[in-house]
Amino acid sequence: MRRVKSNLLWVALMFWVGIAQVYWQLGLHIANYSNASLHTSAFEILKGLTLLGSDILILLLGYFLSQKGHRESTIVKAWLNTLVLGILASILVAFSTNQLAKVTVFHTDFFNAVFPLLRNTYPLIFGSLLGLILTAVINNQKFVWRRPTLIGIWLLMIVSLFWTPNIWGWTSDHLTLFYALLFVLGANIKQENRQQKWFLITCSSLLSMVVLQGIMPFMSIDGQTVSRFTTPTNIFTILAAYGIVKLTLKHLRQPNWRSLYSYLTLIENTALLASVQLTFKLHNAYGSLKSGIITIIFLLFALACAYIWCGLSTGDFAKHRLQRINSFTSRPAEVQLQLIKKQLYAWMPNISLGMISYLIAALSMLLMNDGFSVSPNVDATYNIFAYTFGQRELLLLFTAFLIFAVIKFIQALTNRYWVGVISVIAISAAFIVANHEKIVARNEPILPADLAMVRVAKNLFGMVDGVIWAIALVSLALLIALTVWLEKTHPLRNAVGGVTQRLLFVLLAPCLFATAFLWNHQNTPFNNLMASIDDQPMFYNQLSGARINGPLLQFMNKIDVTVMVKPAGYSQQTMTAIVHKYHLDAQQINRQRTNSFSKQTIIFNLSESFANPQRVPGVQLKSNPVPYITKLRKQNTGGLMISSGYGGGTANMEYMALTGFALTNFSPTLPTPYTQLVNNLKNNPSIAQQFKSAIAIHPYNGAFYNRTEVYRKFGIDRFLYLGSKYPIRHQKKIDRSPYLSDQTSYQNVLDQLTNYHGGRFINLVTMQNHFPYNQHFYNEISKYQATKVSAGTDKSSVNDFATGIHHTDEAMKQFITAIDQIKKPITVVFYGDHLPGIYGNEMTKDGLKLHETDYFIYSNRYAREHGARNYKQKTAYVAPNDFIAMAAKQTNSKVNWYQALLTRVYEQLPVITEDVQASGNVNAYNSNSRFITQKGKILKENQLTKKQKALLHDYRLVQYDVTAGKHYVVKTMK
Repeated sequence: MRRVKSNLLWVALMFWVGIAQVYWQLGLHIANYSNASLHTSAFEILKGLTLLGSDILILLLGYFLSQKGHRESTIVKAWLNTLVLGILASILVAFSTNQLAKVTVFHTDFFNAVFPLLRNTYPLIFGSLLGLILTAVINNQKFVWRRPTLIGIWLLMIVSLFWTPNIWGWTSDHLTLFYALLFVLGANIKQENRQQKWFLITCSSLLSMVVLQGIMPFMSIDGQTVSRFTTPTNIFTILAAYGIVKLTLKHLRQPNWRSLYSYLTLIENTALLASVQLTFKLHNAYGSLKSGIITIIFLLFALACAYIWCGLSTGDFAKHRLQRINSFTSRPAEVQLQLIKKQLYAWMPNISLGMISYLIAALSMLLMNDGFSVSPNVDATYNIFAYTFGQRELLLLFTAFLIFAVIKFIQALTNRYWVGVISVIAISAAFIVANHEKIVARNEPILPADLAMVRVAKNLFGMVDGVIWAIALVSLALLIALTVWLEKTHPLRNAVGGVTQRLLFVLLAPCLFATAFLWNHQNTPFNNLMASIDDQPMFYNQLSGARINGPLLQFMNKIDVTVMVKPAGYSQQTMTAIVHKYHLDAQQINRQRTNSFSKQTIIFNLSESFANPQRVPGVQLKSNPVPYITKLRKQNTGGLMISSGYGGGTANMEYMALTGFALTNFSPTLPTPYTQLVNNLKNNPSIAQQFKSAIAIHPYNGAFYNRTEVYRKFGIDRFLYLGSKYPIRHQKKIDRSPYLSDQTSYQNVLDQLTNYHGGRFINLVTMQNHFPYNQHFYNEISKYQATKVSAGTDKSSVNDFATGIHHTDEAMKQFITAIDQIKKPITVVFYGDHLPGIYGNEMTKDGLKLHETDYFIYSNRYAREHGARNYKQKTAYVAPNDFIAMAAKQTNSKVNWYQALLTRVYEQLPVITEDVQASGNVNAYNSNSRFITQKGKILKENQLTKKQKALLHDYRLVQYDVTAGKHYVVKTMK
């Protein structure tokens, strides 16, 4: 019965302490009372009574814990328990929610758990452990100053009553030393029979405490000292606690230390407290009663977890480790030091691996930057070292852990220590260099979509500078030689581990990397974890993502792909209604049209990087390098196309032009539909399917962006590329350029026009003006060279590029002349896919200009004689997804229901595009949608009219159905 009574008293005390530690940290409404009123007095008294519990607990811990043997062992076990349980609790909190940023900075909470003593985050626990050490010294028989020391401690506590703030710095966040001294007093409590004396002392102390706390709101001059006596360091609170302990000692027995310290760990863990605060914030539960209920629930949860943890920590596995601690602490200090050195020596190979992994993680992040500053936000710029090591610690540690797991994976497979270390160093170096090269060329890091380029590795490698290859080959040879030498002279088989350990590491790395398939699934544990450690996928800004997350995490962020968010109201009935609605629209449109689309010859010509440099702010050329195309734009249907990319994204513009779907409607996790989406769909409607014959021509390697498979899926029956069974003919290059000329492209198109007499679709993707632009490919650059460039722009690159597009201009003139002689209706839709990434302009300032490329639609003489006509309405600005509707309108061709929808989108909506002013010169994939008016004004979606929003919703429903939904309308689109 006494044991039950003692346990109940301990549980009550634990709840008392829990309320003091949790309840008052939740930002309650009553905690805002600070004026001179009875409400404030009541609040101060209530809070003061709860704070009394912490003092009672520490005094009791001092009394009981000082009687235990193996004090060193107790201290080590308590510290390890706090460390392990605190870290585990913090990680579980990170898994549980992705909303922690609303109430706390998680990396601070995590490091509070990792370094509990250094960061003073568990004052009750470490105050008692420090007190145990002090007690051992003071109560030692050889210590002659024991009584004066105890008197001195009492005097320290009395003196603090007369100063505010506390003269010793004992505040709510810095109580470890105070609790240590209080522990010493508790260790020297003696049970006495004079209960009446201590009852009077306790009552008078409580009364003094309550009176002081109650009158302070009326005594405070400026309201800053209202809570002066509402603190556990108040001498009357200490005396009251001391008296209560004196009166209750005979009713208590030794507590369960493991469960008690585990409970204290949980209620003092800042991450757990933040999760409780988040519950209050999300549910607006700031009332006293609701707060009390949630606090009690949390304390019950903490108590239950503490007992469960206590049970787990007394199992066979834990017992063996605890016995080793007992054995270690019972030995002399000299022996302990030798054992520590021996253990560190045994762990050193893996400690070295951890350091190497961290170094690789840090270097990979730092080397993504081209200077000594980084701008994670538009309005903030930081030193890269301060930002990387001061703000991205958890991401660095997580990346290092991934790299460490890969090293151990290779070691476990090969049973070779140095093979694992050096191979991962080599792979990491190659990965970092590849990212750097792609950033230089395309302003974006390596993405999973780039793995589709493995089949064209030879061509990709051809774009890498020869010096880099030479350095890479020499480095590889040296690393192989070093590996062989180390394995022969310094083999570390023991560091690899036994069979069981090796098996665990073989499984660990694949499991860790497999979690990336869940990172972007909202509100899942792994998504919550990545959000908690401040992983910022930056789907709309790949380069920024690589700089603030590191290239490895940015790569993994792109593995989990969601095609498109389901629009509201999506169902089979809705899609049937949409088909019917736009079928009626098609009938109305077709009343005014006479031609059949399928009997036309339509050429979509994507001209690589074609955009007149004269439009770029700050850039001036001697003369216009593209006078003929400028003339075509003005005299025919033409204007500016808004690209969704800058410096890259060719396949995305091509996808939009061929399908009519806007890239910005897709999820941010889908930056490249060609490689991420098309292969996964059975049906991929495109303009090519409207024709009996469809041809694609690309005077380069056809496997880039998976084009060989994409074109087949789109209904293109013949693809001409280098190495295909349909050869590229008339091959010519200009000066020192490695790419086939645009003249070559147009000659191959003319071949296809003359050998087929019916309607046909031709998709031409040129290559002549592809990067790099600083290799001095062309001879005659003086005529179109830059006289002025914007800050940060390489003048020689502009010169080379301008000369290249001039050659395009000349080739186009010859091509137009040739098709005008052909007696069948031919219409050319010419457009540049994006600007080259050579301009140093600020995207936030000049973003729209940096996304404007040239386009025109030209119908040959025969087509114009048979109904084709130019038009100037809504042509100043267009998007690639407008070209199907525009080509049908230009050729006066009848449309089906889907083309009618595209026609309404083209005619009634502003140009749909990405956020063209996203910070940095990057490809801003699938960020917030923006709309460009015919006057060049940038609108947000909420600025559209009600009718426009309804049309946009229909458009998105169709795009969702075809690409991510149930495909209800696919069969009706052909």
